[in-house]
Amino acid sequence: MSIERRLRAAVEAVDELWSGEEEAAERYRLFLTSLQPGPLPDAVTASIGRLLDGLREEVGASLYFAVYEEGEVRVVAESSGPTTPPVSEWVEFAGTAHAHSFGKCLLAQLDDDVRRDHFVRHRVARVTSRTITNERVLVHQLLKDSPGSLFLDLQEYAVGWVSVAVPVGAAGRIGAVAAYLPVEMAHRLRTVGDTLLRLACPSLDLALTGRGDTPPENIQWEDRLSPGGDRTIADELSRVGRAMAKGS
Repeated sequence: MSIERRLRAAVEAVDELWSGEEEAAERYRLFLTSLQPGPLPDAVTASIGRLLDGLREEVGASLYFAVYEEGEVRVVAESSGPTTPPVSEWVEFAGTAHAHSFGKCLLAQLDDDVRRDHFVRHRVARVTSRTITNERVLVHQLLKDSPGSLFLDLQEYAVGWVSVAVPVGAAGRIGAVAAYLPVEMAHRLRTVGDTLLRLACPSLDLALTGRGDTPPENIQWEDRLSPGGDRTIADELSRVGRAMAKGS
């Protein structure tokens, strides 16, 4: 049994001695929160932003990187451009994790108790006519696929927009990277998701450890390039390197 599981078991045992479920639940939430890493350092956030800028044109969509931090969904970096417009945050991302792709991706990675607590604090409310508002149905959808699956937002957060997200995690952090596209480009979601898995996840995993500005030596870059094969390994490394340099 891991140290974290032992600590959780100890807290649950102590909870039985307390009266008042709300008080016990709040102490349990605070305890679980204390086990998570603190806020991302500014240097790590900046590194993630540079990586998103370097990957945006390759993916062909606006990009968002979010973490589940101190009990909340937090977008720490995003990248958009003239040909890859951003989705408007017309309703706060932090309170609508059940609707957007990166929020779903983060919720799927949470412990059952932490996820239940999240839904207590953030109601599964309707954001658009396509938003899933049944908590049980939503959780079933989140957990039915294996880890590493693609998480979709099919106009559930914003009318006219679709999105795909994939999980990212390192250094004890729960993260997700998502790409947003206008709905007329929905046919690209599978390709975009595969590109995120192939190109974004290895670099962002490394960034979370604080070493994001150094390309990992053990990555097989042949496996990270687009299926078309129209880029060489040197081209890819040079492109990402130039993007990082712009933010230096």
